[in-house]
Amino acid sequence: MIDLKKAQKLILDATPVLGRESVPILDSLNRVLVQDIMAVEDLPASDISAMDGYAVPHASLHGVSIQNPVHLRIIGESPAGRPCGSIVKKGEAVRIMTGGMVPRGTDTVMKVEDTIEKDGYVICHDDPGYGVGIRFQGESLKKGQVVLCAGDVIGPLEIGALASLRRAYVHVHRKPIVAILSTGDELSDFHEPSLPSKAMCSNLYSLAALTLTTGAMPLCLGIVPDDMKELKSMLDEALHADVIITSGGTSKGKYDLVNKAVTSLGMEMRFSNIFAKPGKPTIFGVIGKKMIFGCPGNPSATMLSFEQFIKPALLKMMGHRNITQSFRNLNDPFAIIDSFNYDQGGNKEHHRAPQIPLGKLFFGTGRNFQNQAPAMETPGRLKMIAR
Repeated sequence: MIDLKKAQKLILDATPVLGRESVPILDSLNRVLVQDIMAVEDLPASDISAMDGYAVPHASLHGVSIQNPVHLRIIGESPAGRPCGSIVKKGEAVRIMTGGMVPRGTDTVMKVEDTIEKDGYVICHDDPGYGVGIRFQGESLKKGQVVLCAGDVIGPLEIGALASLRRAYVHVHRKPIVAILSTGDELSDFHEPSLPSKAMCSNLYSLAALTLTTGAMPLCLGIVPDDMKELKSMLDEALHADVIITSGGTSKGKYDLVNKAVTSLGMEMRFSNIFAKPGKPTIFGVIGKKMIFGCPGNPSATMLSFEQFIKPALLKMMGHRNITQSFRNLNDPFAIIDSFNYDQGGNKEHHRAPQIPLGKLFFGTGRNFQNQAPAMETPGRLKMIAR
């Protein structure tokens, strides 16, 4: 039997980081960059106006004041995206809009609110200073400058940056394919009738949902009966995936076949039980670079095992850094889908974890345990809030 933190370390030590793939920019959201992203040109690519106003040679404003305004002849305009082709001389001005390219011969933009336009001239009453009102070429980024680094997680801001850099495609770490199957003669799926002797294979869908929220790609293989030949055949098919997750059949009963099945396929067992409850009958091993997780059949224990063991591994496979930080909230034995009695310092009464993991701790008596104690502020303990 192995303790929780050692089990997590064993898993991460065995977890490979997957290679790269090129994806369209929007498909890169929440993915991890494989390589640095550099600016291939200056940004902005030329001098542009930061405001609406008039582009003028600063020399034209020499000696200007309210008592001594200057009149500059307007020779054209430069809206955003439609540059003015004229060369502006002293005593001349070009009407310019925010984002418009600054015409040759000008080096200052007079704010429109500080001027008066009359009879084809712009009247200026003060000198704002040389270079005012202009975003100069390369002011935001210089060609060759690193904008995003390998290992960065791409969010909406990074998407905007990639678009600004004209990156329609980007290289990110590949998503792992996760094969998921549930074992047990007692399970049924949506297309089968509900029978008193059968239970719905909810783990198949909760594990797939958890896999999706992590960013990986679930491959639901369905239910496998308690038959060694069929289980081995399904597991052999599942080896085309990067990760295999099974639920149920990991204990020591006559029909708990997962351990024997994966071992017969050549799996190198890293651990087969953890010192935790629920989730004690959890197994982990590898076949080459394929990772195999055997989760308990209890739905709450299965979800807890995913959060504590499988999610960090999937994140590492996709290139995420500082994975151990994610354990901070996962190793609390009083997690909301756990059945530990925090008042007694642990699940000393060996209560069963709930069959329906709704975040509410119901035991066989029908009592809601969360209502038995007030919220706690003690660090390291779950705040048990009655719902």
